[in-house]
Amino acid sequence: MKRALVSLVVLALLGWVQAGFAEEQKIGYINLKTLLDDYKKVTDGEDQLLNQAEEKNEERDNMVKNIKNLREQIDLLNEADKEKKQQELDEKIKALQEFTYQTRTSLRQDRDEKFRDIMKEVKTVIEEYGKSHNYNIIIDDTLLLYKQENLDVTEEIVKILNQRYKK
Repeated sequence: MKRALVSLVVLALLGWVQAGFAEEQKIGYINLKTLLDDYKKVTDGEDQLLNQAEEKNEERDNMVKNIKNLREQIDLLNEADKEKKQQELDEKIKALQEFTYQTRTSLRQDRDEKFRDIMKEVKTVIEEYGKSHNYNIIIDDTLLLYKQENLDVTEEIVKILNQRYKK
């Protein structure tokens, strides 16, 4: 009898401690992919990078056309003139390769810098949101095996980010 009474008291205490612990902890999660898909600054940045890439691609296409025209001219020349034009062609090919490398590097750096800036903003907003709403932890849902939908704060974070971006 004593054993049963002690067991009941222990179980009651464990339930009370566990319930108290659960009440004190406020946990939320975000879906980072959805957040980045819905954040207007991300889509605007992607459009800007796409426009830059298209401009650079037009420049590259013009360089390729010039190289093709020069190759066609070389085919029609005699041997003495071919050598001079071949040097010019080699220089243009080298310039094209350098332009392509520089453009890719520059666009990649721009993309990475924009992404870093966006992620800093996202982190700041999540921290501010977490503090103002008394969250103990807000995590990315990528590795969550089970989650309750009511703990998802993605929409609220996106809303704050988009409001700040409009200003």
